[in-house]
Parts: sequence; C-alpha cells; structure tokens
Amino acid sequence: MSGPVAGAPRAARELSVVVPTCGRPAVLRATLVALLRHRAELRDAEVVVVVDGGDEPSVSVVRELAAGAPCPLVAVTQPRSGQGIARNEGIRRAAGRVVLMLDDDIVAGPTLVAEHLRQHAGRSDLVVTGALPMPELHDEPAHYRLIRTWWDEVHRELASPAHVPTFRDFVTGNVSVPRAALLEAGLFDPMFTGYGREDYELGYRLLRAGLRFVHAPAAAGLHHYTKNVLDWLRQARPQGRADVLFARKHPELLGEVMTLSPYPLIPYLPPAVELGERLVVQLNDRGGPTWKKLAATVQAAYYWQGIRDAVQDADELERVVRALLLGRSRTGRLGFRGRLKVARVRATWRRTAWA
Repeated sequence: MSGPVAGAPRAARELSVVVPTCGRPAVLRATLVALLRHRAELRDAEVVVVVDGGDEPSVSVVRELAAGAPCPLVAVTQPRSGQGIARNEGIRRAAGRVVLMLDDDIVAGPTLVAEHLRQHAGRSDLVVTGALPMPELHDEPAHYRLIRTWWDEVHRELASPAHVPTFRDFVTGNVSVPRAALLEAGLFDPMFTGYGREDYELGYRLLRAGLRFVHAPAAAGLHHYTKNVLDWLRQARPQGRADVLFARKHPELLGEVMTLSPYPLIPYLPPAVELGERLVVQLNDRGGPTWKKLAATVQAAYYWQGIRDAVQDADELERVVRALLLGRSRTGRLGFRGRLKVARVRATWRRTAWA
C-alpha cells in the first residue's frame, strides 16, 4: 500500500472528512469542490481522499484542488480493495477527533459540515447521520425514480420523532462518528469486499457499544446517483453474499437480516435473467407496474444466486430460507407450503432449479 501523494498532516484536529473513491474523477471533483466551500467550518479539519485502485486522474483532482483548499487535502492510494477497506485506511490515517464519512457522489449542502460539528461539540458518544436526498431529474429513468422515492421515505422515517434508531440508520454516504469509537469498535469488517452491508454491520457494533444515534436533517448532501440500470439490478448478487456474511457474524440478527431485502425465492436461470434484463432496460425510460415486477424478479434471481454463492452447506441455506419465510409469515410459523419450500431448496441447493 502506498503512502499519501501529499504530506499527511500530523497535528490533531477536530474533524477529518474521509472520502473513498474509485475511478470517478469527475464525480469526485464535484464533491470536493462543494465540500471545500465550507471554508470556515474546515479551518480545524482535514480531508483525506482514499483512492481505491490508485487511478491517477482522481489523484490529480486532489492535487489540483489542494492548492486552494482551506485545510489539508490529501490523497492516499491503495490497491483495489473495496469501500470498507478504503474507509478503514482513511480512518487510520485521520488526525481528527471526529471522522465524517462522505461518499464521492455526495455534494455537500450549505450546512452539512457545520451541523455535524455542532452535534458533536462537547460529546464523544454520538453517531450523527445526515440526509442524502437525490435530486429529481427531468425524464429520470425508472430505476432512478424508484431509488429516489425510496430514499425520500427513509428520510421521512429518520426525521420522525417516533423513530427508534437501528443499525439500518448507519449509511456511510454521510455519517460522522468519533474516531476513538470507530477504532474501539474495530472499524469496517474487511470480509465485506463487495456491495452492501459493511455499513449496517459496523452500525450494529456501534449501537451495541452504547453510542447514541442522532439524525440531523440539516446535515444534508445531494446524492448524485450515477449507477446504470444493469449495475443496479446486478448489485443484488453481492448483496445476497453480504447478507449471508452479516447473519453468520451475528446469528441473533438472522431474521432481521433476511427482511432487509425480502426477495421471493426465485432460481437463477441465465436465459430467463438475460431476457428479464433486456426487458427492464427497454422499459426503463417509462417504468410502470410491469417494469417494476420484472426488475424485482431479476433482482431476486441475482440475490438468491448470491446467497448460494456464500452459504457453506445445505444447513446454512436452510436456516437462511427459513428465516426469510418466517419473516413473511403472518402467523410467525411455517405452514405446509413453507416447509415444502424449505425442503425443496435444501434438496436441490447445489442445482439451479429450486421450484
């Protein structure tokens, strides 16, 4: 692992902003330009950009913007290792009492930094979650609209006075935590190398450690989501693998993990998935109920293939499937059909056809 491309600051600071990035220099530039406008709030801060994969264009963006930055701005390069490991590297190198984690596609609003600092002032026991609204686009694709409206619902729930914090609040696109608490908790688990759940898993450990979760709507940053529809569909496969790992690490959460993305049991049949993908892409400009059902079916096939990738044996697969079906059961028990599904999946877990 290489060192920083500019001299890392040594003096203790109040805030370190850690931004992982990978191969998106234009997106990174927009994020850093918006962040660096917070000149007064960054006087006792630093910004550490961890370039995952070490692409030179992203490093060049950091070097260029560092010249006029109101605080030290450095880039650290590492071999391609995933966001969790990149954040860990940034946290280890950070000099701030508080670490603010931002994704590289989050354009900070005018009060984002100030609100994180205000919440942490004089405290060492808070996790502060900021808002991540997605801008409404003209002629936005259906998958973008679906994600945007889902985030709107999440933010309404987080801002509700009745909201009870859970590990699901810990979304690393815009969250701040005392650095000492992150180190004591053990940082992000490096076993999570693909998409998803490394943030939830750390959030669970922080909650168990007694930290108080506070949502700060004024700490808002616009989420400029750029993932295309095929990447959005296919991310369900690493998400399935991550759910198995999450539940394996914390067996007491198995039922809750399997209700995070309650995809129906659908086998991964390559010709069917390829056809479904083509239809979803063709209909993505207009959406609608048929598009939504097709997209959910393709995602479910990928998700359960990810589950199958990760389970160690038929016993673990049975536990996962049983937890899913129990989570969807109105009675809290498996009926005959549920038991039959579990038996079929167990009997054919090495093969494709589950139904």
